[in-house]
Parts: sequence; structure tokens; C-alpha cells
Amino acid sequence: MADVVKNSGVARYGLYQAFKDKDQLYCATLHHYKERLRERFVKPFSSQRSDYIGLVQHFDLVLDQLEQGEHQGCFAHQAAIERAGQDQNVNDIVDSIFEESKESYRLTLKNAIADGQVRDMPIEDLVIYVMGIQRALIAMTKQNCSLKERQDYVRCSLALLKPVNN
Repeated sequence: MADVVKNSGVARYGLYQAFKDKDQLYCATLHHYKERLRERFVKPFSSQRSDYIGLVQHFDLVLDQLEQGEHQGCFAHQAAIERAGQDQNVNDIVDSIFEESKESYRLTLKNAIADGQVRDMPIEDLVIYVMGIQRALIAMTKQNCSLKERQDYVRCSLALLKPVNN
């Protein structure tokens, strides 16, 4: 809490008035992060009929955000790694973030399959695959991989979704 007070300029008393402890502050921050993710990455999928092109655009947006330094990885993924097993509130928030992402990908992939843009495979297998691309991209960012390397990875990974031409 001392670091939050120091870096935010908020008085310690005010911080403790709003949040009883650092765990409550952490959950509030994670919930706020969830809302920002919904606005930037989930709503665009649900507000229009998204397909393979929308998936490519989504990952372009993610790459842009990571490159701008706004996110050095994903707070939700970090929370899942570091805290979800220890705190049920964190676990619930992280699960809801991942479920919203999966649902967005699920709808997009169903459209892409219907349009013949993506291999006709079980939808849940495709969702797991795309979630893996997301997780790998975050790991690559944490490892300071170059933008080109991350772009190439996403391009190759998404290309593997395309139907095999006979």
C-alpha cells in the first residue's frame, strides 16, 4: 500500500477509506482492467459480425497496444499465474475475463467456419488454439521479443487456421 500511496499521490487515509486492504485494491484494479479489456477487445467482436478478417484485426490491435507499451503483458494472465490459486475473488474475475475472450473467439470462429475462411474443426478446439496464440503473444512480449517476431508468430499461427486446399 505504501507504494500505491507514493506513486498515486493519494493519501494513505483515503486509500484505506476506499479499500480495506491491498487484496481489495488488487481486485478492484483487476475488475477495472476487465472493463477496459471488454471495451477495447471484446465489444468490437460482439458489436459486428466478425470473421477471420476480424480475428486478424483483433490481433493487430493487440500487437499495437503491446508495442505502445500500454500493456507489458496481460494483467489477467499475471493474476492467473500469481494470485488466482490463492484468492477466490481474483480467480472469479480472471475466469470471467477468460470466458469473455473465449466467447468472443467462439462467435468469430463460428462465422469464419460458416464463411469457409477457417478449417471446419470442433469449435472448442479452435477456441483453445486462439487462446493459446493470445497467451503466447503475451509471453513473447514479456520476453522482449521484437515486434516483427511477434507479428510473424501471429501471422503464421492465424494462417494455420485457414482451410487446407486440396
